[in-house]
Amino acid sequence: MKRFKGKVALVTGAGGGIGLATAKRIAEEGGTVVAGLLDESQRAAIGTLDGVVLDVRSEQAWDAAMDYVAGKYGGLDVLVNNAGISPQATAEETSWEMWDDVMAVNLKGTFIGCKKAIPLMRKRGGGAIVNLASINAIRGNTRLVAYAATKGAVLAMTMSLALDHVSENIRVNCVCPATIETDMVRQMLSEAADLEAATRGITAKHPIGRMAQPEEVASTIAFLASGDASFMTGLAIPVDGGRSIR
Repeated sequence: MKRFKGKVALVTGAGGGIGLATAKRIAEEGGTVVAGLLDESQRAAIGTLDGVVLDVRSEQAWDAAMDYVAGKYGGLDVLVNNAGISPQATAEETSWEMWDDVMAVNLKGTFIGCKKAIPLMRKRGGGAIVNLASINAIRGNTRLVAYAATKGAVLAMTMSLALDHVSENIRVNCVCPATIETDMVRQMLSEAADLEAATRGITAKHPIGRMAQPEEVASTIAFLASGDASFMTGLAIPVDGGRSIR
């Protein structure tokens, strides 16, 4: 399939995990992809893809990234807001610094991305934005208070954006992944007192009996970003191995 032939996409947090899998998927389907990177150390991971260092917390960094995309490729058709962090803490354990950091990356970063992408998409006659929410936006979890708050907000913001811009042929959807086997999850598990027990506990939450691979989320993101989802906007799609049906 070449669903993205002639399309330009920017994917944030593309140095690994879901972001990298999504960038590769869109490129494989004919899209021109700019991978948003945390820093230069991630450039090797994206191979031959184009990339730009993008601190999603910074409006100036977003302006620079959009100027780069527009200047080099003529505009933007697809934005995937994937960059995020997931510190573990209860409310009592959550410092104001931690709270502000999670809000800045997960919520503010997603908001600025949408704000900056929409004018470029308008010039192209439309576009598609896919935001990464989380299963924690629609189902509870332990020790993820700040993270869950940001992802619930991303979901609500997605619906509002979809209504605001549907008349401009700009679709906005979000994906709600459950536990994905990424470096971030591996790091979280490595900090557990009993790695095997922690892994079994996470796996048991998913009726399908395993964690997902990044490529399984990337395929849903690519669908929502493509013309195959032309009648879909304002939706939150769980990619969760059945977790949300329990």
